[in-house]
Amino acid sequence: MRFIPVIKKIWPRLVLWLLLVHVFTANGKTEEFQVGFGRSKITPTESVWMSGYAGRRQGFQAVLDDLYVQTMAVQDAYGTRALLLRLDVCILRDATVTQICDLIRERTGLIRRQILVNVSHTHSGPAVDELYHYPMSTEHRERLAAYMERLKATCAEAAYAAIQDLSEAHLEYGKGEAHFFHNRRGLDEAGRYTGMMANPENHTDRDVPVLKISGPEGEIRGVVYGVACHCVTLGVNYEISADYAGYARMLLEKEIPHALFVTGCGADANPHSGDDGHKQVQQHGRALADEIKTVLSGPLKRVRGPLQTEFRYVDLPLVSYASRDDIERMRQGPYADIGTTDKLLALLNRGARIPQSYAAPFSVWQFGSDLSWIGLPEEAVSEYVPLLQETLKDKSLWISGYCNDVSGYLPTRTIMKQGGYETRGLISDTEAGWFAPAVESVLLEEVSLMVDEAKVKVGRSRQATMAETFKEFRFEEESPFTNFSVKGVVEKSDRGILLDGESYLEMPHLKLLECKTKGLTVAAWVRPTQACMTENRMIICQWANQIEQDCFGFALDHGRPSVGVGDGIRGEVGFTCDTQLPVDTWTFVATTWFPETRQYRIYIDGKLASTMGAQTGSGLNQRSQVTLKIGAQASEGHPRYFIGGIDDIWIGNGLNPAAIRELYEEQRRRFSKSKAP
Repeated sequence: MRFIPVIKKIWPRLVLWLLLVHVFTANGKTEEFQVGFGRSKITPTESVWMSGYAGRRQGFQAVLDDLYVQTMAVQDAYGTRALLLRLDVCILRDATVTQICDLIRERTGLIRRQILVNVSHTHSGPAVDELYHYPMSTEHRERLAAYMERLKATCAEAAYAAIQDLSEAHLEYGKGEAHFFHNRRGLDEAGRYTGMMANPENHTDRDVPVLKISGPEGEIRGVVYGVACHCVTLGVNYEISADYAGYARMLLEKEIPHALFVTGCGADANPHSGDDGHKQVQQHGRALADEIKTVLSGPLKRVRGPLQTEFRYVDLPLVSYASRDDIERMRQGPYADIGTTDKLLALLNRGARIPQSYAAPFSVWQFGSDLSWIGLPEEAVSEYVPLLQETLKDKSLWISGYCNDVSGYLPTRTIMKQGGYETRGLISDTEAGWFAPAVESVLLEEVSLMVDEAKVKVGRSRQATMAETFKEFRFEEESPFTNFSVKGVVEKSDRGILLDGESYLEMPHLKLLECKTKGLTVAAWVRPTQACMTENRMIICQWANQIEQDCFGFALDHGRPSVGVGDGIRGEVGFTCDTQLPVDTWTFVATTWFPETRQYRIYIDGKLASTMGAQTGSGLNQRSQVTLKIGAQASEGHPRYFIGGIDDIWIGNGLNPAAIRELYEEQRRRFSKSKAP
């Protein structure tokens, strides 16, 4: 039988694979998630100018329903995190989103690539990011500016709350349909735009994507849902409201703790209108909530990890002009955008160049091979949904608009040819003009590349990172202290070294030049005594307790693994795991730091224990000249002595969770006979 030699050949690899599968399942389900939620009310407490309609001439006069910022944090079994931040405001420009993300980073360590921001685009909310777009008084402008500052801080608080709320979760996905809205672009027989009116012949994205988040016992914890339609049911009014999206949320949250609305590609879709706007809001909200409940009660597709997030600025091409006369002609016609032409002419008047492209922020969240969630910027029209579906050849797509930056309309080539309202381009306070027809092909190509890159990274995250050893200290040989200066009495035992709380090992500093691009992993077997459970006890470090000399430190903080990487410029508070190590037991502890995200992760016996901390600075201090110490602080006056056993210290490149497990298994096997923990 010819397959027997083949089996003999692959048998060792098969055994190793089965062992790793056992380790993965023994340490927890690798495809499960942790999810947390946060929320804060953002209803203005005093009258401010409202967004969405140029005809308003005063601030809001009443509150129909409250506005909210809501957050959902997701962490996969590999420690990768992402945050959804959605707000009940009309627009939010990239500069403001960046400021919010910076605040979130200070609180949570999450970077911009990990944060997806979506606005509901309610036209019954405050005029955020439009301080000079409307003819408001100085008093109203000052109120609005103060409101914006509070809003930014509130977003960061809600993000932090979601991280703190992380707990085990099961994700499932499904789709429904919505029919309470219509395409709003009227066309004549020649296919030219004639005005806003219901047009059943034009494309409308009727999908209602639904992401169900359940707890380990099956209880529903939250739902994220979307629809591709403007929140303009109330029309021109002076009441604060989240429109139909807010009413749907209120109905859903009578049964579900958290319901988060994410706007789709609905730039060219309006809800059906009626004589009573309040009644219409309730009808549309109820229709949406009922459809979501129907989806939740039916069969859903399981969503598994790993999770990967992509973020990039894409230079979207703008219309170029051969002369001033070309711009002047844009002022003519029934749907002329006089505001944009005035803006471009003002640029020419002061000798400035008209921009040829606009850097727009795009996002992709890739959940294993089960779901690709695409966040398009601006007011994207509905035709981008079938265009992306055709380009990506993937049925498992969730395509959202109004993400990361909302500064104007993002039309397709077809709509540009038709002309009209949705071709107005970037109408907010930006120097850019109108998008060029080539924007469609650029968008499709760039999003396709982002999805492909995310999927490649998903595959890589399942595979162990190739380990590169920068330095390793084993205490097995007859002369275990070679290259070290022994301070005090350091004993060699049957395993590793014993430190008495007054002694340590010292050697010249390590340069660790590779860490700049490859990251850092510091791992060791430790056996703390009861006396080691108090104060901060250094395992190994080049840490001077002086900002300009700090490099890296790996310690136990009251018995809990702790790590810090210093850049030599800013002070580093480090990160301490919540788990306390057992006393008088050998435990394998590994900490990682990556230069891109500057985030810390801590592993105990090969299993991810905690991933939340972020470096205060921006790199690893290569200028530090302090010595490396095992069992003590690297500077006088802060000894921080270790008490107990330390063995087999490994310093190398940043490893992913699969590689950490392999490192643990390799070292565990080494001591499986005479030195088993």
